[in-house]
Amino acid sequence: MAAIDQSVGARFNSFGLVIPEALSCNSSALWSRYRLAVESSVEEGSFPQEPYDESVSVFQSWASLGRGPTEELRSFGEQLHSTAWSDSASSCLFGLVTALEVIARRHVGHVRRQMLALAEELLYFGSTDVLSSSPWPARRSDILLNLLHPEDKGLEDAWKTFSPEAVRPSPLPFVWPLPAVKIPEEVEPPRFRLWLTDQHSIMSGEIAYLFTRHLQNFRVRVDRQSVSLYCRFHNVCFSDGRVAALLRHPRIYQIRPGAGFLDGLEEVEKVGRDIDRLAREFHHLFRSSLRTVDAFMCSIPIYWCKLYQHFRKPILGVMDQPIFLFVQPHLRTLWLRDFRELAQDPKNVFVCDTAFLQLQVLWQTGLKLPVARYLAIQTARWQWRAPQEEDLSRILVVQQQLHRPFFLPLLKEFSALNAGTRKLQVVGFEEVPAWKSGRKDRYKRLAEHRAAVVFPYDVHFIKLLELYSMGVPLYLPADFFMWAFSWTVSDPAVMEPAIAQNASETWPHPPPFCATKGLRHIDPARCHYWASYSDIARLPHMAYFASFPDLLLQLHSASNGELQLRSKAMRAFQAETTSQVLAFWQHAVLRLLSRRTQAKESRRNRGRSVLG
Repeated sequence: MAAIDQSVGARFNSFGLVIPEALSCNSSALWSRYRLAVESSVEEGSFPQEPYDESVSVFQSWASLGRGPTEELRSFGEQLHSTAWSDSASSCLFGLVTALEVIARRHVGHVRRQMLALAEELLYFGSTDVLSSSPWPARRSDILLNLLHPEDKGLEDAWKTFSPEAVRPSPLPFVWPLPAVKIPEEVEPPRFRLWLTDQHSIMSGEIAYLFTRHLQNFRVRVDRQSVSLYCRFHNVCFSDGRVAALLRHPRIYQIRPGAGFLDGLEEVEKVGRDIDRLAREFHHLFRSSLRTVDAFMCSIPIYWCKLYQHFRKPILGVMDQPIFLFVQPHLRTLWLRDFRELAQDPKNVFVCDTAFLQLQVLWQTGLKLPVARYLAIQTARWQWRAPQEEDLSRILVVQQQLHRPFFLPLLKEFSALNAGTRKLQVVGFEEVPAWKSGRKDRYKRLAEHRAAVVFPYDVHFIKLLELYSMGVPLYLPADFFMWAFSWTVSDPAVMEPAIAQNASETWPHPPPFCATKGLRHIDPARCHYWASYSDIARLPHMAYFASFPDLLLQLHSASNGELQLRSKAMRAFQAETTSQVLAFWQHAVLRLLSRRTQAKESRRNRGRSVLG
């Protein structure tokens, strides 16, 4: 993985590229003078202690305007869509952040915290953090370290600096196997009936596809009863209206068209609150029709495993999120106990989809669960090939618009300003007609891009895995850990450190979350550590960039042959792990069927003894 070079020279001068006005502030005499003073302090080795007087001056000039972070962010967005500098005397987002860091460095206590908090608010939790692509030397990582870990003694010299190395991927396996199980000697393949439901169908959709299309030695039937907002994309939507009524599915859908994963959260939490009553109703409604089910599956949220508690059937729990997701706080201690009992019950199989989640569950419960990676197997059939001449320049950008609204327009601006990279056509997902309209060939059209740039918002990023399965050459920020931990996997609100079952004295790592409660801030050092266990670091044959100029130069210089070799290597890894995952699920199904097999063997033995 590429090293993270934070120096001004590496970020600006050595590339010889034109920097967009919204980042450089060249048109403003005030900010241009200030930037020269900042660059001098960097060359002299005195930044961020200096230039103090100049920093105070530009901050006071900005403060006198009565503007707040919201107005400054709005102005920044307007600059990205304007060809003229509209407010040259006052607006320079990254210059202001730099001034705040210098002032904070020279103060202690309340003033330092106030300056750092304002700087982080201007960076809007990382959504505007493209400092590595600007001529300004401020670092969000340093701002956060000193904001979250203030020096107890209040010493001015006690300033923390974050100097990250490249994230080193953990060598843990992508498939952590179950113990081998002997395949029963059947005259014909054994029957296996699986019943599933969930609130998010990404995991159940892949399991249903794998089990019905790829498992050998079984006659599989999957009863698909997902109440997910996305179930139509994974072909696992409910067919029994009683399931939808029980799990409040219509109420989730009625919130608004195009609702997302966390829309309808209050309805999902009501299901969690009432899960014991719903489990009794579920058993009463379905005990007759589901008597031939061999196993029940639960995934997101894993708490819905409790729905099956009265059936005495094996449970397959496939985990993608922390165990307390959608579990109200007053129910978590009891659920932790119940989860441990379920996961340790020999008739059940509980599986994590990443090494990262495996360690989180170990920390929370003391149990080390097996791992089987999410393959995105249904998109693997659309194989990337080097585009034809007319499509050579199309670069797909993957970002979450809500959290990262500025990255795509900034990248387009960089490309347009520089003749050497101008031929690159940078497009977002919503600019791909097939994707925007939801056409059946949308993934085929995504695979026609020369490469994809991914700005992750999570450590387990489905769009990344889908593009990887197709062999699309991928580029990611080397400091991805500054953005990737902005989802539930890093929120202590769903981790409950106070009731975690680990032996804290012997736990060798920082806790497996790196954000403050509610995901307001992240701890750079902790996120850097845990990033090594994420798919973003561990999947091989991906490229990493230190800044937007670095990215554009990599994209410009990569030959078709180089991209083809990378794509081929990605698909070879995909094929290798697909084989491992299928073998894993073969053994998992045998485990789930073991009680039925043992009962059959017991009946045979009794029959032999009677005949004998």
